[in-house]
Amino acid sequence: MRLRDLLDVPGLGLRPLGEPPPPDRPVRGTMTTDLRDPGRYLVGGELVLTGLAWWRGPGDADPFVRILVGAGVAALAAGEAELGSVPADLVEACARHGLPLLAVDTSVGFATITEHVSRRLSGNPAGELAAALERGRRAGPRAGGIEPGLRARLVSPSGRVVVDTTGEPAPPDAGTLLRRAAAGGGGGPGPAGVIVA
Repeated sequence: MRLRDLLDVPGLGLRPLGEPPPPDRPVRGTMTTDLRDPGRYLVGGELVLTGLAWWRGPGDADPFVRILVGAGVAALAAGEAELGSVPADLVEACARHGLPLLAVDTSVGFATITEHVSRRLSGNPAGELAAALERGRRAGPRAGGIEPGLRARLVSPSGRVVVDTTGEPAPPDAGTLLRRAAAGGGGGPGPAGVIVA
């Protein structure tokens, strides 16, 4: 996905600070951190999300930004909840080193941004299904959610439970059953399946 794809989504609460970011810059994932040196956890192409807990005063921004640029991240998104605004020295350091800087509105959680990026990058309908099941479970029947008494479980082919509305332990053979169904071809569950109990 491209950085412009994120900026075009109003619900993500992202706005550029300083120089406009290059719209075609690729984003390959997200990483949330408040470490002063997150370099060893970065592989390149990430949208780095930070609450700015690492920032203690002027002079802290430049080393942080140099680490991100050295790792090849796509952009930095700084939350405004902790400090009220993004520090001026961070804006300056990002401009100096050519790192796109975005402010994250206080009304938007980093999990919302991460979930959006993950879904867009995965192209995995199982992820969409898992999110829909969970939203339906939380919304309840009055909002068109899952009806009371309906028990469902979304299980990956390895047997890992992705979403569970039953509240009960997953059967130990769930992964085996899904793998057998997928191996049978023609109408198998594919990359993930739903078991309704």
